[in-house]
Amino acid sequence: MKAETYRELIEWTQHMHGQLAKCMEAGAVSGESSERMRWLLQYLADHERCMQQMVARFEQQADINVLDSWVYDHFTDNPRTRTLDVEESFAGLDYDAICTRVFDLHNDALDLYRYLEGRAETAGGRELMQDLLAMEQHETLRLAEQAQRAQEM
Repeated sequence: MKAETYRELIEWTQHMHGQLAKCMEAGAVSGESSERMRWLLQYLADHERCMQQMVARFEQQADINVLDSWVYDHFTDNPRTRTLDVEESFAGLDYDAICTRVFDLHNDALDLYRYLEGRAETAGGRELMQDLLAMEQHETLRLAEQAQRAQEM
C-alpha cells in the first residue's frame, strides 16, 4: 500500500495491525500449533486488534489539516514500509519464530514513525508522528513483556 497523506498512513497502520491479528488468529485455530503457541497467538492477535483500535482513534482526534498533509515522498523513500502478506501463516511456528515476525514488523513501524517525525514539515505532523511513535513503542514493549511471560510459563 502506498500512503500519500497522514490519514492514509494511519489507515495503513490500522490495516497492518488488523492483518497481523487476522494471520495470528488463523494460526491459533489451526491444529498445527501446540496449545501454548495457540494461546500465545490468540493473545497477540487480541493485542493487535486493540492496537488497531488505538490507531483508529488517532484519525478521529487529529486535526483535519494535518491528516490531509502529504507524506508520500517520505513514505515511499523508506525501505521499512513492508506490508504483511495476507497469506502469511503463524501456524506451526515456535515461540522464537512468532516473536521474530511480530517484532520485526513492529520495529519497521517504529522506524517509519521516527523517519517521518524527523521529516515532518509542520508542528502538527511532527506531533502526530510523536504520538503514534509513543503509542507504538509503549504497546510493543507491553507485547514483548507479555510474550516473555508466556515463554517463561
